[in-house]
Amino acid sequence: MAEWRKVAKAFALADKHISEREVNILRDSLFVDDHISKSEIDFLYEIKKEAKSSVKLLDNLIDDCEKKRSD
Repeated sequence: MAEWRKVAKAFALADKHISEREVNILRDSLFVDDHISKSEIDFLYEIKKEAKSSVKLLDNLIDDCEKKRSD
């Protein structure tokens, strides 16, 4: 299987906009194991930087992940 980052990045950035629906899917996936790693947070910053636009909900997700970070 392809590396999770590449697949998730292609999904999130397909139209260069990160939507509320995409953020909700990312949130569900990230919090499923109740553990947020630095790598996962780095991924969120990476897709935010590469997107042409995103909903405010992405910033909220990043903040929530920073608070929950485990390492």
